[in-house]
Amino acid sequence: PEGESFKIEYVNDKPWGAYNWYKGNSFSVIQVNTDLPIYIDRAIDLAAHEGYPGHHVYNALLEEKLTKEKGWKEFSVYPLHSPISLIAEGTANYGIEMAFPKNSRLKFEKEVLFPMANLDSSKVELYYKILDLADKLNYAGNEAARNYLDGNWNRDETLNFMLNYSLRSKERAIKSIEFIEKYRSYVINYNLGKDIVKDYIERNGGTAEYPKRRWQLFEELLSTPQFPSGLME
Repeated sequence: PEGESFKIEYVNDKPWGAYNWYKGNSFSVIQVNTDLPIYIDRAIDLAAHEGYPGHHVYNALLEEKLTKEKGWKEFSVYPLHSPISLIAEGTANYGIEMAFPKNSRLKFEKEVLFPMANLDSSKVELYYKILDLADKLNYAGNEAARNYLDGNWNRDETLNFMLNYSLRSKERAIKSIEFIEKYRSYVINYNLGKDIVKDYIERNGGTAEYPKRRWQLFEELLSTPQFPSGLME
């Protein structure tokens, strides 16, 4: 929408890494948690996930297309623990690779971000190869949340599982448990949501070879009423 904008604030003592507080009228406050060091790969992740084409765009389009144009005032309320969050987090995570396909991302990081951070840009490919391998363990966090919330594991058992199977540092594993304690099953929205959105878009022709179709489907998800079950049919 015309005139959209957001501002960034740095905060601490939060269970999350970043948060988009949508204020209405196409304006967001994006808070970034500084409790733990933020690695170089998170620069693009956070910008795309919380900003463009992620949460900020999603909320702005819902407000413009549904609340204002159609007069559907119920879309001015966002219940956090609801099916809409799976689509919100799924599109925000999938939007990262929409905005920065792998080769474009590697080129940008190698030529811009790594030198800016005074990091060895010759290690970009190796760094992302390792991240891709570690990402295959992503669903281990869901299993940790399931067993912890179901009372099968105590906090220490959950922590040890994350250390062994999610390959997280102790500090980051503890932060993940704090997130689970506060937001509970919300954790599935990030990886399961992304996989559902990715499958839906690519199944309907939005592959890397057809970027125009991919963006068209993505915009439809951001600006129309959707339920996760509808994306899986």
